[in-house]
Amino acid sequence: MRFKLACFDLDGTLLNTLGGLTKSLNAARRMNNLGPQTEEQVKTFINNGVVKMITRSLASDPGDYTEELKESLLKDYIAYYNSHYLEETMPYNGIVELLTRLKSDGVLIACVTNKDDEPSQKLIEHFFPGIFDYVSGSKEGVERKPSSEPVDICLDALNIAKNEAVYIGDSDTDILTARNSGLELICCAWGYRERGFLLESGAVNICSEPLDIRNFMR
Repeated sequence: MRFKLACFDLDGTLLNTLGGLTKSLNAARRMNNLGPQTEEQVKTFINNGVVKMITRSLASDPGDYTEELKESLLKDYIAYYNSHYLEETMPYNGIVELLTRLKSDGVLIACVTNKDDEPSQKLIEHFFPGIFDYVSGSKEGVERKPSSEPVDICLDALNIAKNEAVYIGDSDTDILTARNSGLELICCAWGYRERGFLLESGAVNICSEPLDIRNFMR
């Protein structure tokens, strides 16, 4: 294999979490006397962490919102999601087979995501037990993607050089992350952003099926 490490994004790359994210956001919105939003709307809010998601959700409503409402919605969302994170969530077809084959090839497997660290760790352990060598979600004191910091920490922890790793994601945030980190990038066409958007955002290597990633890494 050309690469020793496959470093994945989580939401929209490994797991289809859109239904669960939408359900949790709408539960929190209901608690704060706000109307529901659709999966298509929520899809545009994600990829930059939970605070950005909440901000974008409120910004899409008519009128202004207060910081107090934002903080309340954020608190209620986190509490609800942390208790329901497995609901309406599943790996994309072919992902488990891809990870299993990469593992058998001797490739290290990591996940670096902007999702909060606690649910990220739980989701990886639940759906992919024993497969990942490193998992890191958003945590205090570490910059979020597209900063290179969380990827750099991952590379250091696994003792991998930049030219030995590939970053795999589904969004413009992931494209910038790979660029800022100096890693080669594979984009997933099955995630939360359409192929045309990825091309316009600078993607070069786009895979239509998970096993295409393994072929690219050879």
